[in-house]
Amino acid sequence: MATRSKKDQDSKSKKAQAELEAILEEAEFLDKKTAEEVAANPKQPGRFNVQPELELGARIQTAREDKRLTQGELADLTKGLDPEEKGVSRAVISLYEAGTNRPSPREIRLLCEALRVTPNFLIYGDEQPFHPLNDEKRSGGRTRSDPEGFAWMAHVFGTLHHNHFAALMSLALDLQRGWNKKFDHGMQEEANKHFLEMADKLRERLRKRESLK
Repeated sequence: MATRSKKDQDSKSKKAQAELEAILEEAEFLDKKTAEEVAANPKQPGRFNVQPELELGARIQTAREDKRLTQGELADLTKGLDPEEKGVSRAVISLYEAGTNRPSPREIRLLCEALRVTPNFLIYGDEQPFHPLNDEKRSGGRTRSDPEGFAWMAHVFGTLHHNHFAALMSLALDLQRGWNKKFDHGMQEEANKHFLEMADKLRERLRKRESLK
């Protein structure tokens, strides 16, 4: 009985180890895939790196279906809201939803009024596209822990007017020292080390990007 129990435990242990190895292998693959995708697709920080208007038709369809409206019913609603009583025809709405055509400002207004959504939602897919929390999208997904994000940040600070640079650095240092009383201890050595590590990562990414061309 004890022998059987030990065999069962060994079997479960081997199974768990195999599952763990499979998870680690998948994680390693995904990490390599992500690194390659980042290297192959450079982004321009400071601006949107997507084209949200390309999904405008899909958002019209989603909003229409959420309201349980057919294309014909939506067309009738836009006609009733239009002072000229022209509205947006069912055929035209169909073309918009298929992404074949795009609506004019007047038609966007009529569709927004009929669907009770904002132009921000239709164009950007976001009611507050310029909210500070969306800045990450405009930074191209780059953060200070990313080598290109770090380079971008260093470049932005390095090209500031000297008075603005001094003011921001003074504020940043005050914040750091208030948070960590030992912040200045070994700061230069730590800064040099971190900068060189980022430089090595950036060189490797640019090398890989060049090899993928």
